[in-house]
Amino acid sequence: MGLLDYYRQFDDMDQEEVNQGLREKRRREKEMELQVVPNLDLSSTEWPDFPNSEVMNAAIFVARGRVNGYPDRFSSGIRAVLAERHGVDPEQVVFGNGATDLLQEIAHLLLSPGDELVTHWPSYPLFPLMAARAGARPVAVDAAGGAADPEALLAAVNDRTRVVVVCNPNDPTGDYLPSQSLRWLLSELPENVHVLLDEAYVHFQDIEPIDTCLSLVGEFPRLFVFRTFSKVYGMAGLRAGYVVGSTEASRELEAITPPLGVNALTQVAVEYAISHGDGEVDRRRNLVIEQRKRVLGAIPRLPVDARPSQANFVWLDAAGMSGAMLTSRLENEGVIVAPGGPLGADDHVRASIRGAAATERLVAALEKLG
Repeated sequence: MGLLDYYRQFDDMDQEEVNQGLREKRRREKEMELQVVPNLDLSSTEWPDFPNSEVMNAAIFVARGRVNGYPDRFSSGIRAVLAERHGVDPEQVVFGNGATDLLQEIAHLLLSPGDELVTHWPSYPLFPLMAARAGARPVAVDAAGGAADPEALLAAVNDRTRVVVVCNPNDPTGDYLPSQSLRWLLSELPENVHVLLDEAYVHFQDIEPIDTCLSLVGEFPRLFVFRTFSKVYGMAGLRAGYVVGSTEASRELEAITPPLGVNALTQVAVEYAISHGDGEVDRRRNLVIEQRKRVLGAIPRLPVDARPSQANFVWLDAAGMSGAMLTSRLENEGVIVAPGGPLGADDHVRASIRGAAATERLVAALEKLG
């Protein structure tokens, strides 16, 4: 049908008939759109929403007015705010281009060829990789049957061990090592062994106050605590993180400080988020805790098992299914999860915690596995 023929068909119709036909056509189109439900992606661990709009506006303002100038190479404003928040001196804080970069830098500093790095497993895949990049040997301590065991970590330490890494809460299992257990481990380790504590998900735990483990830097000069702005703050694209150490660890902290600092956009956005974002952080934390309880509370009636979690995700397995099979079955129900193979366990999957609607869809998808 040509364009003129298309319009001629309306010549004998009044305007109301035309409008009614168009409304009916649009109604059918809407019905078809509603029948197509997009997949729910629960495979990643960063926060799915933007930060507060004012955080983004602060970065945009700097981009428009100061992008041609070098940033503060010492990130003085951010370090001052973080130091006040954590009750430490600014010299104890290093701000960098993501916690991952800082972890890799300190691994290069502390490890030499022939040394060993001990960590529980499964855990963050970066840990064995950063040991290998430094020429050291990663030593995995099995944590598949329960939370990270400080006694098992200590038993794996020998005269070649220079670093013990603890992800707390642990990715991907969600286990949390309480400060009392961490203090015991630190007190038992040899003097030449450092502990790297990765607290990327610490805002989501509700076992003890958020800074309880971090405060141990005042007792143990060999403890370094790493945090990120990629998770609860929702700023993964800006690549921002920091490390807190002891006043006696000034040499190590200075050595891993980015020589030219962090870009100006990231600095101003992070400083604004720290100073003005507590309300949103608390809202997100409470949302995760509430929905995590709902998911874990539904497990006894579902054909899957899950470990207790203190993170913004749960670690799932189903009898008789591999992680790849479980991932495929859930994807058929419109829910995308992270298969456990690349995360350290072929028979598990990791599913992130989102809002109430996401919880309902995840539980409904798990029910259909039976």
